[in-house]
Amino acid sequence: MSSTDAWGQVPAAWERASGAIAVARERGWTWQARPAGSAAPHELLGRRTTATHDDVVVIEAGKDPMQAIGARFAPGDWGTPGTVPLRGPVTGAPDEVLFTVLGWAGEDTP
Repeated sequence: MSSTDAWGQVPAAWERASGAIAVARERGWTWQARPAGSAAPHELLGRRTTATHDDVVVIEAGKDPMQAIGARFAPGDWGTPGTVPLRGPVTGAPDEVLFTVLGWAGEDTP
């Protein structure tokens, strides 16, 4: 953080991100910290898998400011090098990215 004002924005950013993560959890998303077991993870990985797609959001918690990237992949494609997402990617503030991905049609498809 480079200034007092920037430090003042950190709690608000975490509050917005935490709220978005809570909504995603209510909708069946799972979350894990990376590196696993870290008290101060560099990334938070959120994922929801359905029969028709995998939605993935990575929150880069170690960046200043925090950023996120989200995309939708065909089942089983996420994490495969060179795979092109079905939708996205979208980047920006964690809460904005997560709510964008949550709003894509078919998000609630079982």
